[in-house]
Amino acid sequence: MPVYEFKCTKCGERFEIVSSHAERDEKAVCPACGAHEVEQVFGGFKVGISRTRLNPGTFERPRGGRPEYTPPRKP
Repeated sequence: MPVYEFKCTKCGERFEIVSSHAERDEKAVCPACGAHEVEQVFGGFKVGISRTRLNPGTFERPRGGRPEYTPPRKP
C-alpha cells in the first residue's frame, strides 16, 4: 500500500499514513491534535533497486576500497 504524507493546517504537525487511495481521506487525521483539516504534501521517494543492479558494471567497489568507475560493456 502507498504511504501518504500530510501536514495539519491547525498545528503544523507532519505525519504519514499507509492506506489505499480510496481510504486515505478518511484516515488523514492529525495524530497530535485530532484535526481533520490536513493537506497532502509530497516528499521524496525511494526506488527499491541498487545502483549496481540498475547499471551493472558501472559502479563496482573492490572489497575495502573506493568505488571505481568502469564504463558499461557493449553487448
